[in-house]
Amino acid sequence: MLKLFFCGIAATVFLGAFAHAKPEVAADGSGATKEKRAVELGSVAGVVVDRGSHRSLEFVAVTLKRADGVVVQSTVTDNRGRFTLEKVPTGSYAVTYGLVGADAKVTSPFTVDAQHREFDLGNLSAADDAVKLEKFEVRAKQDTQLNAIDRKTYNVGKEIQSTTGSASDLLQNIPSVSVDIDGNVSLRGSDNVLILVNGRTSTLMGKSRAEVLQQLPADLIDKIEVITNPSAKYKPDGTAGIINIALKRKHVGGFSGTTNFSVGNDSRYNAGLTANYRPGAFNIFGGYSVRQDDRLRTASDIRTFVDPVTGVVTRAEKRTVEHSRPFFRLGRAGIDWSVGEHDQFGLTGDFNRRTFLRLATDHNIFRDASGAVIGDFDRTRRDPELEQEAEFNATWQHTFEEGHELNFEVKASAKHETEDNHFADIFRTPAHATTFDNTLIQPHERGSEAIVEYVRPLDGGAKFEAGYTRTTNRLDADFFAESFDPATGVFVRDAAQSNRFIYDETIHAFYATYARTFDRFGFLAGVRPELTSGKSLLVNTGVTVPNDYARIYPSLHLTYRLSDEHELQLNYSHRVHRPESDDLNPFPEFADPFTLRAGNPHLLPEDIHSVEAGYSFRHADTSFTSTVYHRYLYHGFTSITRAIGNGVLFSTRENLAANRSTGLELTANTGLGHLVTLNFSSNTFFNTIDASNLGFSGSKSDVSWLAKVGATLHLPHDTLLQLNANYVSARLTPQGERRPSFVANAGLRHDLWQKKAALVLTVSDIFNSLREASVFDTLALREEITRRRSSRIVYLGFVYNFGQPSKKSKDDLLKFDNSL
Repeated sequence: MLKLFFCGIAATVFLGAFAHAKPEVAADGSGATKEKRAVELGSVAGVVVDRGSHRSLEFVAVTLKRADGVVVQSTVTDNRGRFTLEKVPTGSYAVTYGLVGADAKVTSPFTVDAQHREFDLGNLSAADDAVKLEKFEVRAKQDTQLNAIDRKTYNVGKEIQSTTGSASDLLQNIPSVSVDIDGNVSLRGSDNVLILVNGRTSTLMGKSRAEVLQQLPADLIDKIEVITNPSAKYKPDGTAGIINIALKRKHVGGFSGTTNFSVGNDSRYNAGLTANYRPGAFNIFGGYSVRQDDRLRTASDIRTFVDPVTGVVTRAEKRTVEHSRPFFRLGRAGIDWSVGEHDQFGLTGDFNRRTFLRLATDHNIFRDASGAVIGDFDRTRRDPELEQEAEFNATWQHTFEEGHELNFEVKASAKHETEDNHFADIFRTPAHATTFDNTLIQPHERGSEAIVEYVRPLDGGAKFEAGYTRTTNRLDADFFAESFDPATGVFVRDAAQSNRFIYDETIHAFYATYARTFDRFGFLAGVRPELTSGKSLLVNTGVTVPNDYARIYPSLHLTYRLSDEHELQLNYSHRVHRPESDDLNPFPEFADPFTLRAGNPHLLPEDIHSVEAGYSFRHADTSFTSTVYHRYLYHGFTSITRAIGNGVLFSTRENLAANRSTGLELTANTGLGHLVTLNFSSNTFFNTIDASNLGFSGSKSDVSWLAKVGATLHLPHDTLLQLNANYVSARLTPQGERRPSFVANAGLRHDLWQKKAALVLTVSDIFNSLREASVFDTLALREEITRRRSSRIVYLGFVYNFGQPSKKSKDDLLKFDNSL
């Protein structure tokens, strides 16, 4: 396997070197090759402030011109008045700057050379005068994908589903990301992925994140970042890496906002409103959205097992029909306040609430070895559920000078969930009176986080970052069970099933990173020591199970720029996946009389070492990346199912001995003129699972792959058509495999009123092909599970942008619903 990996690295390097073999002549006609120019690139930075008040000015146009007047680069200042012009060739320049419509000002001439490669212009004064302009329109094309030293960024604004769909729909179209029938997200075939919101952990992305992602309106999302080998700056949780969901936040002056409304088949609908008000030093923002979903789920579970006690062979068939209508509410509000030129405070609050009534029926049939029916009954379920979460965040940022910052952040969160199950077992064979039982599950979670971060630019283009994070989490889960006593006519508490489980965890983490660029070569190195203290309390028994451990998580990222268009990367990281409360809670829970689940309080955290080598190419509107990776995981989590007698199956969590995977990831994007944009991505990996420590003989290996293709057609009259398709091959599990899956989507958008509004039509799962199937195959058990959702989902939506400025939001485009 290692030979295959290093052969892949060699092939990647050779591909990059071959593509670069012919030197390219600089576009300026100087005769210098791009290799030569890459060595001589510098940067120009500065801050634009108001001449009278010295307040930082945002959206000031900045243009870098050569001594002969030729424009080299242009940009605008950010919300702190800052600007940076990168990749500036050596030469003599001047900067022209000014607010749109106002008289431009010009700096004194300056020179970028080997001794002055980083030129800081300091504070530049301008007049913040209002100037009335005639209306004009600027058209620009935004890159769909951007590559940095440690991440890939996907601007999801061009997805039509962003108007009608959910976050899950957007993630389904991101390269190497998969979303299953329940909304569970996996990256490169692993579901151990850390999902951040705006670069931070969030209570929204806890154990119920699959539900939240299926309901989170996609029109709130600005971009999605995929970090497969994160630096030591980030939490090491998530062995597959990090997916960061960056929410929209406008920084334009004045008042502006967006409202949208969509209706779908089966009485689905969603609506949302976001608004932003920025009169000056303050920026006030907020939003509220609702989503009414309709979920019809069907499933079949066919088991053939040998009773470990009697040796009798039994075949069990369970057919499930479940219907629910989740109603989701999401609110967000906050304020940013700039105090002078160096300090900024922020307060943000997030709230979400989900309610629904689940109605389900399991039809169960048991047969003996001859096929004769020995059991036939229905189990009905009525479950009103409530889940709500709230999070409060406060920040302070002090800027000493450009790029030199000190950040403080505190966060508190709370979550409450109620699952009120009412079951009835209706027997036909053998004849038996109907039985009733109830379970009330009420987990309460609280968390807090305190963060201190320091960033300092150093000489030579280097940057040093360091920080400390203290994280606390507490879960108090109360499980109450009762059954109906026909003799007394009342429900009686079931002492064997009722339990209470408390888990406390505190993590102290420090990190330091150092980044620097030497001409074509760049590196980012870091280390993150952590101390984790965990404790499980089984209240019913009084037993306490400690879970304390210390780890050091290093990371290293290397880049080598062959030219402006070609780049090589090599990186490494060590990451961890900590057990969640459900993984640790040992008290059993009956999904039905024949299916029992429990956690494992002795579960160890799983660790992974990951190495990647990549090549990227970008020219005009065409880009290509290839990445070869190898991951070694030990103590990996897996679900193990065993027959324990009397037809009952018991599932729990265990640690694998080891899991190795080596893969090749490809992405490509290109445009065919101005009418068509095409994109493709694939991930192929060789996976080996060693479960010998769990009693399974030898190792199991296979090759799995997934592929995604998409096309965007720019039709006449401001109309956009999008088509995409996703395929996931069969994947190996310790006790069997997951079957392949396929889904295709389509979307149409028509802009109205000079792009202040739009009509959107999306169709998810065009061919009604989305399903999830898995097989468990051991000596004592063979089980086939197939789950499907309701047929294709259709949405018709309307979006309207109001206020000033009236520029079209890049996020108001198309998304699809591929959650099952």
